[in-house]
Amino acid sequence: MKLKKSTVTVIVLSWILFFCACFLIFLKLDKEHTEKITNEKIFREETKASEKENTDVSATARQVESETDKVLAFMKNYYKKLEAGDEKGLKAMTEDPKELISSRTVKKLHKYVEAYQDLSFHVEEGADDNSYIVYAVYNTKIRGIKTSAPGMSQYYVVKKGQSFQLYNNEKHYTDQIKNALNIALGKEKVKQLIKETNNAFEKALKSDKKLKKFFDKGKSS
Repeated sequence: MKLKKSTVTVIVLSWILFFCACFLIFLKLDKEHTEKITNEKIFREETKASEKENTDVSATARQVESETDKVLAFMKNYYKKLEAGDEKGLKAMTEDPKELISSRTVKKLHKYVEAYQDLSFHVEEGADDNSYIVYAVYNTKIRGIKTSAPGMSQYYVVKKGQSFQLYNNEKHYTDQIKNALNIALGKEKVKQLIKETNNAFEKALKSDKKLKKFFDKGKSS
């Protein structure tokens, strides 16, 4: 049976439309597949970047924590030598050994101070990455007196090689160091520590006449 020309034309057009439709579907699927791959790649890259950032932050935090721990260990050692009246050891820990309190004063201090109890430290940033401002808070146990005297001291500590040094001569303070110390004193945590220590000290003096007499004598001498 011979097909009419019009019928053949319709069949041919149908096939052309079918192939066009298939081609368009293929293009759409290919585009979706490409977009999926691209999105997955972007997601992986963003995830890696985020993980790297978190790792870097954690590493920095660990490094800061590690350095702070070393500073605290140094300060604890300093107070051990202070309690023991170890002048030689104290001189080795200071930036200016000549400025260190005299041997006579160290011995006198050791004579009266039995121990620094409840010793704790608060660390603030110094003028640069290798320096720290340390606040020591303690109760001073004086020989022969029952009540301990609350106290607080400020130190400027600088990293030197694998250890640290106390800057004990204020004449050696640079403008940057002075500025860092002023900034630290303005911090809420530091102001709170100063207030709490002063209040505790006044309370201790009122509760123990011998303690008050000891400090009054120290003021007059």
